Amino acid sequence: MLKNLFVSIVICLSLSACVSLKSVSLTQIPEERNNTVTATSDSWNLLGIAFSNDFIDEAIIDLKSQCIGDKIEGILTKHQVTVYLLVIKREVIATGYCQKG
Repeated sequence: MLKNLFVSIVICLSLSACVSLKSVSLTQIPEERNNTVTATSDSWNLLGIAFSNDFIDEAIIDLKSQCIGDKIEGILTKHQVTVYLLVIKREVIATGYCQKG
């Protein structure tokens, strides 16, 4: 009985999470907003110990690859953190508009 209770508590704690939005930034939004591009990258850390922020570069490269030869304007970036029991997921979401020129 006690073992089942302990297992149930561990499962409930490991399946629950708390999400917080750390920062948001927005550049000037263009008049023409037809071609939207979005990129996401994340990093998983044990106990919140982060050794690198290189995952952000992946989002930048992905965003640029969706708009080759043109420029990206109206970029909205969000940095959010999801905390699980012992693991933290840091995530960057970038959205912009691909413009000719």
